[in-house]
Amino acid sequence: MTFPSYCEMPFSTALTGPVEVIKDQNGFSIYIHDVPLMTRLNNPYSHPSARLLQWIATGMMVPAVATGSRISGLNLFGYKSDMVDKDPMLLQEGFRRQVGTDPFVLLKTTGKTGIQPLLPGHELFYFSYLTLSSMVLYLNDLINNAIRENVIEDAGQDFFPELIQQTVKSLPIVKQVLVAALGEEHNAGLVLPSAMVQGMIVPEEYANGLLALQIQPQERYCQVLAEAATVMNYLKVYTSAEERDASLQSLIGEGEHARLEFKSTLRWDIKAGKTNQAVERASLKTISAFLNSDGGTLLIGIRDDGSVEGIESDKFVNEDKFLLHLWTLIRTCLGRDVSPSVRTRLEKMDEKLVCVVQCARHIRPVFLRQPGFNEEFYIRLGPASNAMDISEALKYIGDHWG
Repeated sequence: MTFPSYCEMPFSTALTGPVEVIKDQNGFSIYIHDVPLMTRLNNPYSHPSARLLQWIATGMMVPAVATGSRISGLNLFGYKSDMVDKDPMLLQEGFRRQVGTDPFVLLKTTGKTGIQPLLPGHELFYFSYLTLSSMVLYLNDLINNAIRENVIEDAGQDFFPELIQQTVKSLPIVKQVLVAALGEEHNAGLVLPSAMVQGMIVPEEYANGLLALQIQPQERYCQVLAEAATVMNYLKVYTSAEERDASLQSLIGEGEHARLEFKSTLRWDIKAGKTNQAVERASLKTISAFLNSDGGTLLIGIRDDGSVEGIESDKFVNEDKFLLHLWTLIRTCLGRDVSPSVRTRLEKMDEKLVCVVQCARHIRPVFLRQPGFNEEFYIRLGPASNAMDISEALKYIGDHWG
């Protein structure tokens, strides 16, 4: 199912109010007439961030939404909940379809864009020439970044389309959703949308590119520009919401729960006074459980009682070595492809460093494969990470990933 056909207004009461964002068991949810707002597939518009939902709720009242603009916070959130979270492979299928018609991919692989060039004397000739000349530079930057970050075998003529798809698939899931939405709604392929969501071009350059390539007509230019700006605003609000609104102290004050856990150290056994793989496994269990559930945050350097131990106790030469060791564990024990779903940063508290590991729900099941231990599958049950036996895991995977 494509983004445009999905994102027609799924209900008739969206603009009749009163629309409110209310704290409930899901964190925060959008309510209309004291009833939770649901997507087409009966998923709630719920998120830990009140700010994100308030932005979506106010956007519901903008006339552009009421008159049929399908690129909106409301529809982007619903598309992810109903389609992408249910079946992540729909994104990959869409990317394979979109890369085949992308004018920049066609230019790179065949020497032609598939579009009739404008001739001198056309009112958009010089505009098109200048715009596309600039786009070639951005395309080269995108290619160079993709080659540095992706390792795939050279498959001849198929190498470049595969490289572009790999680049898009390595983005965080929210950016993949936005690339898919723009590609479907604007017939924009993958290169221009991915360049914009990565911050390589701004919405005006994106809209200019579609106009110069004659993918979108002049009369649609203002709407395409507005929709591109909406996508980038959604990304900014969503990203800031994921990073958390509260301070680290406030986060610790919540205490451990289903989406928050503390670990004193990454590798150092404080009682034994030496490094211990079992201590490393404790953090890996938590990260894999968050990836297999609804995401969450692991604080390394915080004791069970909320006091600060600091990553200094792990006795690395410096903080870069600490992060390098952590990421080596993640990639070798959980898989390289989990990287887009995990973010790390270091914050200072009480003159000590704390590592904040933020995990999003991953697009596939994640198994913990650590040398010296049995392979296991973990999920979050309340404030704990629990291993599942084979039959339980199979049922959970079927239910969770469809």
